[in-house]
Amino acid sequence: MMMKNIGANFHKIKIIVFLLLILPMQVIAATYNVTGLKVGSISQDEDDEESPFEIRAINKQHKCGGKPSNLFKVYSEYSDVSNRRYDMAMNAMIGNYSLSLGTHGCKGNALIVNEIRIHHK
Repeated sequence: MMMKNIGANFHKIKIIVFLLLILPMQVIAATYNVTGLKVGSISQDEDDEESPFEIRAINKQHKCGGKPSNLFKVYSEYSDVSNRRYDMAMNAMIGNYSLSLGTHGCKGNALIVNEIRIHHK
């Protein structure tokens, strides 16, 4: 009888350990880098201090929302950071530079951007 309880508890522990190992992978899978993005347009549709601006890519798509989309939303908590990111995106579009983006999951059909780097190619 005691061995049966130990075996059942061991099985539960194996399941818990497996879940603890697999869950961080789900978080990592939601974040990835997009490189070589060419900016087609930039917009800001919301009128709020912390509202995001949107980048539409010419050459990159993702599958947020279940369909191919070229929409990337850039959120920033601070206006100075938001302004710098907007300037980088605008300079990339005007100067025909490419962007590399660090992303953090989806919101609707948009891929959320939390890092921007500009590259001259």
